Amino acid sequence: MSTSEREPAAATREMILAAATALFGDLDYPATSIRDIARAVDMLPGSLYAYVDNKEAILYAIVSTGIDQFVAAVESLDPSTAPDERLERAIRAHTDIVAENPQRALVVFHQWRYLGDESRAKVITARRRYEEFFRTTIREGVETGVFRSDLDVRYATLTTLGALNWAPEWIHADDPASADSGRKLADILLAGLRPFDEDTP
Repeated sequence: MSTSEREPAAATREMILAAATALFGDLDYPATSIRDIARAVDMLPGSLYAYVDNKEAILYAIVSTGIDQFVAAVESLDPSTAPDERLERAIRAHTDIVAENPQRALVVFHQWRYLGDESRAKVITARRRYEEFFRTTIREGVETGVFRSDLDVRYATLTTLGALNWAPEWIHADDPASADSGRKLADILLAGLRPFDEDTP
């Protein structure tokens, strides 16, 4: 296939993935059929298979690409910065990505469980890389005194990720306030990790 032929095919595939993302977000993966996706892009169901293997392959493409975007965002952060600053930047990067397409983020973080064993295992590996960044950063913060010495690193990590994973429920792409969501969320989460001010009554 020539470059000129590949470009329209890639554009059509992206259109299919975008339509599927919206449908999975609205209806959930099990309730969405190939026929629904084909109808959304004005194609015959059989024609869809020229661009995707099956419905699960569509979900995997959406989820894996999404997870990779989140992982790349945190792994690009400078490891020499202070743990609290690094964590703040990671939280803000997470919410910025969510704000680009909250519906896609919901699919990425909550519908990967519908994948088959092989694809699900790959996604879990990527999710663990993301989780490990937060665990390592929080542990470093505890060890250097930036965060409270009595913190349970595992629970602090899960609490932080739990808040981030549900951000698509309340962040809206067309809401101007969403631009400041990352800073506000980082302020709240970091306040719970930093040492208590002994002068505070």
